[in-house]
Amino acid sequence: MRMCPKCRLVTSDDKVCVECGWNLEGTTPSRSSPAQTYAEHLQSLTIFSAVMFVAAFAISFSVTHGDLMGPPMAGGLFAAGLIADLFLLRLIYRAAGLYQEARRWTVGAALTFPFGTLVFAWLLARRIRLERTPPG
Repeated sequence: MRMCPKCRLVTSDDKVCVECGWNLEGTTPSRSSPAQTYAEHLQSLTIFSAVMFVAAFAISFSVTHGDLMGPPMAGGLFAAGLIADLFLLRLIYRAAGLYQEARRWTVGAALTFPFGTLVFAWLLARRIRLERTPPG
């Protein structure tokens, strides 16, 4: 007996769920640990935030006299980077909580906000990936 991921009903060990027709063999989700999920999210949000900051600075340095679209676009990208960095701080707190070091990592990232947060997030993601045994 197993549980169908689609209808959440207990079904027999057949390949297809009797209730909803879901193929249980072909579409089973990968079982990744919460630590690996945090590492993936940390890395992707770090890259997104870094791209927003780089794009904002590139656009702000390319603004010429009389340009009406450059300054608002640069400001919007910079604001998007700051918002992503705030979410990155929250994610650092939750991911470092797996190691009971949430306060140290979060304080370090907050003191170096906004650009040092990227470094702290990347280092934490690297630590999670290199850890042999899952925390907890």
